Amino acid sequence: MPHIVKSFDQDLDEIKNVINEMAGNVETQLIYALQSIDERDSNLARRIVDRDVKIDSLYERILDLSIRLFALRQPMANDLRFVISTNKIAADIERIGDQTKNIAKASRWLAEIPTSKNVLSISNLAKLVQDSFRKVMNAYNENDSSKAKKIWLEDVEINKGYDILFRETLTYMLEDPKNIASCSQIIAIAKNLERIGDLIQNIAEMIFFIKNGRTIPKTLSNSEFNKYRSEKKYTTSISKIYSKSKKMVKKK
Repeated sequence: MPHIVKSFDQDLDEIKNVINEMAGNVETQLIYALQSIDERDSNLARRIVDRDVKIDSLYERILDLSIRLFALRQPMANDLRFVISTNKIAADIERIGDQTKNIAKASRWLAEIPTSKNVLSISNLAKLVQDSFRKVMNAYNENDSSKAKKIWLEDVEINKGYDILFRETLTYMLEDPKNIASCSQIIAIAKNLERIGDLIQNIAEMIFFIKNGRTIPKTLSNSEFNKYRSEKKYTTSISKIYSKSKKMVKKK
């Protein structure tokens, strides 16, 4: 419902617009960071590190707008929830920007050494993260708590993907010590992607809070969460990889 004072709506819209600009920059930065891995382009990775300043400045802009809104409008109820939650969302988006910068730094090292054969697995995990970030920002703009709850649940898929990639990488390191240098950077990149997944989950929870005034864990039953987990299927067998690793260690 529009406010009596039209400029109040304009102030809220401005905050939302800056959030979307910030998210757009972060998404672009993530795409370029992953591209720098695929193309082994250290110059592109270096530019991504430099671009992070833009994201930081947009975050500062959101803080300034929020302080001004509190001083002039004194928001209450739904508006108060929106402003506070949006500030938390902005902080998480800024942290995602930091994670993409870390990915770019790791890709610069990866470009200088022979590539491990599980870079393809990074692409699979990265696609999960990219899709999840895009969906969570759509949920924010649509103020859709049902979509936010679904995205919150889907973090288990990203965590499982990271778990699989970690064990694959461990296997390659055990197979040949020459893989250690590249695999250590792959693990670092995968960990940053997994952390982005956690931050996306935080954003989803804030979206749910804006709409409902309560957090997701308090409304999610164990049976619902377990049902979701049981329905997820993964093509890579973690137990098989782990068993293979143990056998290789015994041989040595």
